[in-house]
Amino acid sequence: MKLFAQIGHNLGDKVLTGLSEGLIDGAIFSPKDLQQDTMMSRIKEIHHDYPNAEIFVDPQFYVSLFSNSPAINIGKIADWKCFRTFRKGELELSQTVDRVLEEYFEEVAALEVTGVISPNIYISQSFDSREAVIAKNFVRQARRIYEKTRDHRPLFASLIICREALQDRREFEEFINDITLLDNPPDGFYLIIASRSSEAFSDIYHTDVVANWMMLNLSLSVNDFQVINGYSDILTPFLGAAGGTAGATGWYSNLRMFSIDRFFPSTGGRLPIVRYLSKSLLNRIMFSEKDAVSQFVPRVINNLPHDTDYDPEPERQKEVLQSWEALKSLNEEFVAEDITESLNNCIQSVLFAGQTYNEIASLGILLGQKSRDEHIVPLLDGLRQFKERAEL
Repeated sequence: MKLFAQIGHNLGDKVLTGLSEGLIDGAIFSPKDLQQDTMMSRIKEIHHDYPNAEIFVDPQFYVSLFSNSPAINIGKIADWKCFRTFRKGELELSQTVDRVLEEYFEEVAALEVTGVISPNIYISQSFDSREAVIAKNFVRQARRIYEKTRDHRPLFASLIICREALQDRREFEEFINDITLLDNPPDGFYLIIASRSSEAFSDIYHTDVVANWMMLNLSLSVNDFQVINGYSDILTPFLGAAGGTAGATGWYSNLRMFSIDRFFPSTGGRLPIVRYLSKSLLNRIMFSEKDAVSQFVPRVINNLPHDTDYDPEPERQKEVLQSWEALKSLNEEFVAEDITESLNNCIQSVLFAGQTYNEIASLGILLGQKSRDEHIVPLLDGLRQFKERAEL
């Protein structure tokens, strides 16, 4: 399972450092956060210094249906000639979809990316909707239009799906059948599962969402599609166990979990507290909590090189390096050649995390809300549901 940087605002040298240390395998760039010429130069720099790095651009076309809102902040996406605002009715026409694809493929051709992610809209409610019909048409048309460019780089169709859509099993399975039986399919898919807010962790750590996100990866991978999971963060190794090719995460909460509110002004306030991703908890805890807990439960420490960054509290730019390091290690521990073994590794890790939380609680140590064990039960139930449905 590969791990990519999900790039956003305040790029700096984080990605170059992550690549130089072998913590990440590539990066997914964001048109919202970088001017087009800056993006081209940064991609060129990575391509030159790390020729084996895999580089992609998320088209972020999914904001086109929202860009009439006076509150939306589309950032530098407006610099792209191919970007404009659409109504759903316009995108129900195949000729409009074809034109969007043609213009995007023409513009992205100049970028030194490893593969091309095609644009698509956001399925914001259910698979039984106008949006889902439009999204399937974008997937269906992508290869035919892409072939006209004579570009031989791999093509990834994007699917941006709200977490609510994953909770209707019948509609979900019908949608999967439709996209896996295409006559002229892409080489793979770029999947984003969206929450209602980039802080709403219970949206993603939900039994049905975990199980169906894993089922998406399994269903696509067994049909020989590569699967890149955007904004997958701590779920990355679980998706790898289900057959995923790669996951991605970044340095802010809105780069770890996707929500359309990433394109609307934040409420402001202080910067988030620097946290430490503990493999044994499958969660991030505050620096102060790490120090307090590790005295009595030392296994919350990963015993990896970037642990030294947390003595004393690190600069903010170091936090993502520690996260990437921990996720890379979890990928290596979870993902085996045999899917049954991989799934068992996942289940055992979640059970171990639950035991670790119980030990912390028995000591009377109170953790902050984001550091608690609320992800354990939905993760475990999601894994068991996935195991049953996949007949493993």
